[in-house]
Amino acid sequence: MKNNSIKYSYIFSFFLLVGLTSCESLLEVELPSSELSSATVYASDATAEAAVNGIYQSMVTLTYYNSLHIIPGQTSDELLPVSLIENVYTTNEIPITDGTNGSMWTEFYKTIYNANAVIEGITASKTLTEAKSTRFVAEAKFIRAFCYFYLTNLYGDVPLVLSTSVEKSSLAPRNTQTEVYNQINIDLEDASNNLPVNYSNYTNQRIRATKWTAQALLARVNLYLGKWTEASTYASAVISQNGTYKMINGLTATNSPFIADNTEAIWQIPYFNTAYTYEGGATFTAPNAATQIGGTFILRKSATLFETDDARKTNWTVPIKSSAGVSIGIGPRKYKNSYTTAPVERSTVLRLAELYLIRAEARAKLNDITGAQQDINVIRNRALLASTTLTDPNQLLDLIALERQREFFGEFGHRWFDLKRTGKADEVLGIIPAKIWAATDKLYPIPETATRSNPFLTQNEGYY
Repeated sequence: MKNNSIKYSYIFSFFLLVGLTSCESLLEVELPSSELSSATVYASDATAEAAVNGIYQSMVTLTYYNSLHIIPGQTSDELLPVSLIENVYTTNEIPITDGTNGSMWTEFYKTIYNANAVIEGITASKTLTEAKSTRFVAEAKFIRAFCYFYLTNLYGDVPLVLSTSVEKSSLAPRNTQTEVYNQINIDLEDASNNLPVNYSNYTNQRIRATKWTAQALLARVNLYLGKWTEASTYASAVISQNGTYKMINGLTATNSPFIADNTEAIWQIPYFNTAYTYEGGATFTAPNAATQIGGTFILRKSATLFETDDARKTNWTVPIKSSAGVSIGIGPRKYKNSYTTAPVERSTVLRLAELYLIRAEARAKLNDITGAQQDINVIRNRALLASTTLTDPNQLLDLIALERQREFFGEFGHRWFDLKRTGKADEVLGIIPAKIWAATDKLYPIPETATRSNPFLTQNEGYY
């Protein structure tokens, strides 16, 4: 791991990141102008909560609102630049010196560092309210688990850093993916047991973790591990909270899973001091409304991905033409807000549709055909598609994979991870002409800056 990443100054980041509290009106804290010590930060519930809020705001970076959408989207069979010019991501030829890949690695470990600092600081404090300190630690553990989930799915074996000790972390070797997943489960179980059951502590904004946020991620983790019963159980626990979570009826620009605090949202990341999202304004830009020229990406399977009249195609994509005015496909346009005040959207990290599709897959694996059909149909009917009548488990699994591709295109690496975890990556990506595909491409390279600063940090196979 890059040494200067681990040395990221927590106290400095506290000053930078505490802005979350004022922007979201969650907490009013007047900080002293002098340098804060860790003991001062964790002397009161108010400043401790500001530090927790700082972890969330540390996630408002290029990694979380951009790289996790567009890099896995291009390395899979999902996204192409509108220029149609291939790059190191679309060809799966990411060099170890690539800056965007390096930034993802660094930003994840910065967030983990902040989470570890909160866990250590609150645990050592003797002055905090017990209930609040328990909740704050649970939030930090949830975020740490989230970061490790992405790190291990992007890079495989990664250093498991559970403290702020530079001596321990700067020369940490890679832990096995099994060890990383074990820690993810420990953190999420602890978070689930100690997080609130609703958003009332957060002024009813869905921007911080609850028990159901942790259980939603546990459902995903168990699905990835092939633990079908557990995945179904966790998904059901979240779905059953129908007083809080409901599927949206009638997708529109102002009625979508990406609107702030909508009923499908389980966890969203806000962009502070703005009413727009970077997804809508900078990451997945829209073409010119009159000419349909412009935008940033098109879907590789523009012509074949959606069924006729699929509401997701109607509401979440836009037609795009080349500079010569020739149609080249459709582009992702889930987020509608381009630097304006409406609709108010947030980057939506966890949402209810995923839980239905997780449970559908788990049920199909457990040969619960009726249950799998019911869950698939919740998603299909919301998209104005007819209910499935398939009864063969393998056909249902193929349909679930397709519905996941339709539902989550351009979102947080879902398609990239799905191809890898289901063993389909070589089959699907190996036949795309522009890709220089090798089996080792299923993992991204460890950044060169990280391996150079840590002699115990080995490189993934296939990268030199």
